[in-house]
Amino acid sequence: MMWFKTLLISLFLVSPVFAENPKLIGWPPQKIMGFLGLDTRSSAPLIQDGRALDLKNVKLSAAFDLRKRYGYNTVNESSLLDDNSLTEDAVTGIFDADYSDGTDRLFVFVGWKLKYDNSGIWTDVASSGTASIAEGQDYQWKCLMALDNAICTNDYNPPLKMDSTPTKFQLAFTGLSNAVTKAKDMIWYRNYLVVGNTYENSLDKPTRVRWSDVGTIETWDDDNYIDISSLAGDEIIGFAELYGDLYILLRKSIWKASLVGGDDTYVLSKVVEGIGAIARDSIQSILLSDNRRAFIFLSEEKKVYLFNGVAITDIGSIIQPTLNGLSESRLKYAVSVFDGDSYYLCATSSGGSKNDTLFEFQTEIGEWTKHTDINANVFGRVQLSTSEFRTYFGNADSFVYWMDDPDLYNDVAGATGVVESAATESSNFITGAQVLIDTTPGFGTEIFTGATIKITSGTAAGQERVIISSTTTSITVSTAFTTTPDSTSNYVIGAIDAEYETKWYDFGDASRQKLFRKVYMWAEEASNTEIDLSFKEDFSVVMGTEHKSFSPASVDAWDTGLWDEAIWGTTGDKFYTFLLKGRGRMINYKIKNEDINEGFHIYGFHQLADQLDVQ
Repeated sequence: MMWFKTLLISLFLVSPVFAENPKLIGWPPQKIMGFLGLDTRSSAPLIQDGRALDLKNVKLSAAFDLRKRYGYNTVNESSLLDDNSLTEDAVTGIFDADYSDGTDRLFVFVGWKLKYDNSGIWTDVASSGTASIAEGQDYQWKCLMALDNAICTNDYNPPLKMDSTPTKFQLAFTGLSNAVTKAKDMIWYRNYLVVGNTYENSLDKPTRVRWSDVGTIETWDDDNYIDISSLAGDEIIGFAELYGDLYILLRKSIWKASLVGGDDTYVLSKVVEGIGAIARDSIQSILLSDNRRAFIFLSEEKKVYLFNGVAITDIGSIIQPTLNGLSESRLKYAVSVFDGDSYYLCATSSGGSKNDTLFEFQTEIGEWTKHTDINANVFGRVQLSTSEFRTYFGNADSFVYWMDDPDLYNDVAGATGVVESAATESSNFITGAQVLIDTTPGFGTEIFTGATIKITSGTAAGQERVIISSTTTSITVSTAFTTTPDSTSNYVIGAIDAEYETKWYDFGDASRQKLFRKVYMWAEEASNTEIDLSFKEDFSVVMGTEHKSFSPASVDAWDTGLWDEAIWGTTGDKFYTFLLKGRGRMINYKIKNEDINEGFHIYGFHQLADQLDVQ
């Protein structure tokens, strides 16, 4: 009888009261899960491991790690590029011109002016003759270098050229009976200046390709042109060069131009039928990780394609539901840049009036992320030295920014507080400007010019504006809030709202119940780094949230010491444990940090659960 009682007690101690047989399991088995990009095409349970249901303001890399994006910073801390204007003026062009005499000029088109960076001061470029610039965010300029001149076109004004002085001139079309008064795009190809989709003698030539005499930019011949399927109802959008060949992208097709010389000069052949580009400034030549070259572009079907000269690939298909939300009427104003690792595309969301959504395609791993608050109307690549290149962007509020400043956890600067009062700014040169007052604790001495202030709660919640000037107790925004903020209005300045929501994980067995235990995060230990990790089970509401700091331990914590009479603490990469609760068949996680002056860098994660019976 005693042995029977002993057996019962043993069974009670080792078996759960619900008569299940738990088995501790980890996912993924015996390894760390890395981070991949966004997938809004697949149904939630079928998304690939590592991919995200949603994300914003995070960066991926070939190491499959996850980092909160760095902030952007103003270039020259200029409040307005167009001085003493009554209204804000959009930045419509950025170009870094290198001249043979060693002169480097950073040109910026803003409103109806052309400026250059004169040792940190935006200075007007002198003009010779008629060299007009249209004012308006949709007249974006594209520039190139040819025969020691910067040549620019915006499909509205006559093309311009700028020398190293710098002085701007209207580009001459000497030799033509009817001069080109505007062109959609241009390219310097094999010692020819080639223009496309021209306007000549008050007539649109939407499929015309015209080229200069060889070795010149301002000597032309009436006979040097080709009209591509002029009666097909198509138009040229832009050019791209690939492996020495010239490609012409129309809205509904792609053509290859072969330079043959002689009377024909160029021979055209259609290489892609039914697919073309919608936005000139979405076309970017890129270098892939295997050293192959290709170009990427946005189509009128809101698809993002990659063409390598042989095959065309829909690289945006995995986020197509998100791309479908773009404004159709403003697709043609989308802009892009390639920084050597990523292709960036900034476009307008549905109902928007300016570019407000930035997509990033990490070409090394072929994954997508998206960013907010980077409202790029134009992009530019700028070389500061032989080894340092930066990506600049200009917005519709007359500011130029360095997009990825590794020293910033905020966009320009960071602050939080409560508005005390607001008033119309009558002395400022911007009509409709508004001043927000906060004397407790105040704005301090930090410069907020160019940052964005958002009302997070209270009156005017959800609204945001760009700051054009600041003092220790006030900031001025260029356009008044639709609803005037008051003492109930909480604000944040420069905060980067970063988050990453994982797929639903079933630990390889969707039908089996699990008792969720822990998530291990492998992360970089560094100052001002932390996250909130929340989780949901079986498509339910949030079950719990845990905050975790990745900052080094304080001086009274374990593993600290004194070195040369200074206090130091632990640094490096560590595993951090997040406790879970509840049970279900699937679980997903959201990593979030929306605070100023904070970031995070996570290398991967691993999950633990008890595997229960099938129920």
